[in-house]
Amino acid sequence: MTKKRPIQQQGIALLAAIILMLAITLILTNIFYRHQIDVSQATMALHTDQALLIALSGESWARELLEEDARNPQTNQSDHYGELWAQAMPLLPVEGGTLTGCISDLQSRVNLNSFSIYNGPSLQAELNHVDNMGLAKTWLNLLDLLEIPASPARAATIIDWLDPNSTIVNSFGAEQPDYDGLQPLRVVANDRISDATELADVAGYRVQEVQLLLPWLAALPFSTLININTASEELLFAMGGNYSTQFVDMVAEGRPFSDVNQFYSQLDTYLGLVNPSNTNANASKSSQIWKDLLSVNTEFFQLYLEVAIGEARIEVTSILQRRQGVPTTVVSRTMVMVPAVLPEPKELSEIERLFAKNEGQAQQSDEESNIVQPACLMMGI
Repeated sequence: MTKKRPIQQQGIALLAAIILMLAITLILTNIFYRHQIDVSQATMALHTDQALLIALSGESWARELLEEDARNPQTNQSDHYGELWAQAMPLLPVEGGTLTGCISDLQSRVNLNSFSIYNGPSLQAELNHVDNMGLAKTWLNLLDLLEIPASPARAATIIDWLDPNSTIVNSFGAEQPDYDGLQPLRVVANDRISDATELADVAGYRVQEVQLLLPWLAALPFSTLININTASEELLFAMGGNYSTQFVDMVAEGRPFSDVNQFYSQLDTYLGLVNPSNTNANASKSSQIWKDLLSVNTEFFQLYLEVAIGEARIEVTSILQRRQGVPTTVVSRTMVMVPAVLPEPKELSEIERLFAKNEGQAQQSDEESNIVQPACLMMGI
């Protein structure tokens, strides 16, 4: 019996050594794993900070570009997609990554806050007049064009959402008592709209309709005119009113226009509204038809930037306001961190397929008609 003890003791010692080595291995593996996580997190944080700084630098570059355009006497008369600011930023290599972006004209869209110019009488006067085109009529025509049900209530409810009082603008309007029974519950803003998606909260508008309308919507700080040089073909048809096809053809052939009075003069001649020799803008019939709706200048722009460094990717969307003699300011800025590994693409819903189809048709139509398009649209943004 005494001879077997050393063998048993040796077995126990070997087992203890194995257990000790296993414990040391597990501890070292855990330390190495945690170290790798710390290194990865530190690297990601560093890349994110670098991407953020590069994005802010790109934003400063865009502001300087817009200010330079405003100072240039050859380009400051009007704004259009043939100017330098509208060209897409090439894919620029930066240390460890890339930067790309584009600037689009927000006044090429319907500014929802421009409905604040209306009250009951002014809205009714515009809707009752056969020829005159204003924002409300343009809006209803756009809804018709996109096969969305249109009625005077579609304009009245937006006006009531914006105005500071609690009195309905007309029988089609809606104030807080009309929202109390709706689901989900909502409170009338009685103030300007801060984001175009807020339209889905307005009585009578469905989320699917707003999603379809978004490419033609903006929510700017105050009422603005629509830039005829950058407006989309759909919006031109909506603004054309009784002259829709002729109006679109004339704009497509004649733009960019350097002066709004020049535009009205050419439109009078093209539509045969007045004597072609009459150049007095005050006597222009077209200037009365499209009064307080059109412009050739833009004050608000949207900047889109995408920065990728390592596994860090940031998308920045900024609204820029440019005024003569004042530095271009950032009205709002949205930053989105894009995951390094995206989920598998899901199947498109019916409304998304319809929207994708409309985008494809619009792009094909634009290519066929050789209409100059904004860089952001060509980039699919």
